[in-house]
Amino acid sequence: MNRNITTLINDRPVLIPAAPPAVNRPGLFFDLYVLTMTQAYFLNDQTAEASFEVSVRTLPPDWGYLVMAGLEELEGYLNTLRFSGNDLEYLGSLRLFQPEFLDFLDVFTPQVTVRALPEGTVFFPGETLLEITGPVIDGQLIEAYLLNILGFSILELTLATRIVRAAAGRPVIDFGFRRAQGPVASLRAARGALIAGFAATSNVYAAAMCDTVPSGTMAHSFIQTFPSEREAFKAYIDLYGENSVLLVDTHDCHEGIRIAADIARTNFLERGIRIRGIRIDSGDITALSHYARHCFTEAGVPFMRIFASGGLDEFSIDTLVKFDAAIDAFGVGTRFATCHYAPDLDIVYKMAAYNGNPVAKESPEKQTIPGRKSLLRTYLQNGKFAADRIVPFETGEDLLRPFERPEEIPAIRRRLTDELTYLPDSVARLRKPAIYSVENTLIGRSTLKEENRDRSHQ
Repeated sequence: MNRNITTLINDRPVLIPAAPPAVNRPGLFFDLYVLTMTQAYFLNDQTAEASFEVSVRTLPPDWGYLVMAGLEELEGYLNTLRFSGNDLEYLGSLRLFQPEFLDFLDVFTPQVTVRALPEGTVFFPGETLLEITGPVIDGQLIEAYLLNILGFSILELTLATRIVRAAAGRPVIDFGFRRAQGPVASLRAARGALIAGFAATSNVYAAAMCDTVPSGTMAHSFIQTFPSEREAFKAYIDLYGENSVLLVDTHDCHEGIRIAADIARTNFLERGIRIRGIRIDSGDITALSHYARHCFTEAGVPFMRIFASGGLDEFSIDTLVKFDAAIDAFGVGTRFATCHYAPDLDIVYKMAAYNGNPVAKESPEKQTIPGRKSLLRTYLQNGKFAADRIVPFETGEDLLRPFERPEEIPAIRRRLTDELTYLPDSVARLRKPAIYSVENTLIGRSTLKEENRDRSHQ
């Protein structure tokens, strides 16, 4: 498990947890129907064991796979879920809950076991990615927040792998904190980015949480406080030296590039300071990057790197790389942290067994398959994934494993690297990926519906 970090704020020790922090009152983070159902279970003495399974019905457009994520935060939630006195007082004020049920909630802690795909495992629609087994009340109560954790965590880690693939070996930095839908969402995004292989995040809390060093440049406002760009650049480099990355598009980008090149040569190179480079945040990035590379070569500072940002996503990065833009690294913000092209995931939590008996939902187009399940994977001779098979629960080569504690990020990253190495290229490609074969032996062969492929980003 990642280390918790203690820092000092106003001379007081503050613990930075190793996972996104639990909300202050997790005992109220429920959909109301969950509480009304669990009260009915309790009053009717329905306390038998149940198994709930989590799966994803469909893929976002142009996505060929998903990557498991969120188990570290899930563990934190299961360990901290309690009902405080204030929670119980509020629930009592709703006049929906009996005193004996509120007394039960007063001492409630979830008593469940978890089987899950390890974080960093590639999976596909229709496959069970996580199973919760325990008293039906316990399993029902944790549904909503569990889905909230897993859904966005899976989206962000998967999107991060797509961005890394598009960057084709160039470093990528997460700049998404300010545009994420809330601080916890920004932490899920940053953690996914670092697992997927981003070079860094600008989110200082996330960097501390993941035991790494944050990265960043400067904002336009810094430059606007100086009489000129030249003076702003000098002041920044005087303070940060070789770590300086200069934002060159506050006024005229061409002029900003020329000033940066001149300052790097005339003011700092003779002092042995090789400033890191510039950041281009707007305009024709391809043309500006080639202009900057020419300026740096002419000025005798070819070591200066060119960072690009500004509304980038996996598709625009892929285009920049294919058109041979002179970009050394990318910063992704809004479209990464909000998962712009796939803002939601069709993730569901359904009961598969109760009191030892298989159960299923039978409503049209939302049917589920009864019984606990295992997930098997076969491979080609070259190690590439061949097909997945969903089978009745067994204890053999099941991809679903008992989950007890989270893994360190480096271990998850190694697993993900292996998984993406052996994922067929046709399934991993950014546009119109091939459909991976998933056979559900309980019902026969099933594949993704073709309507999931009806949009592509050009």
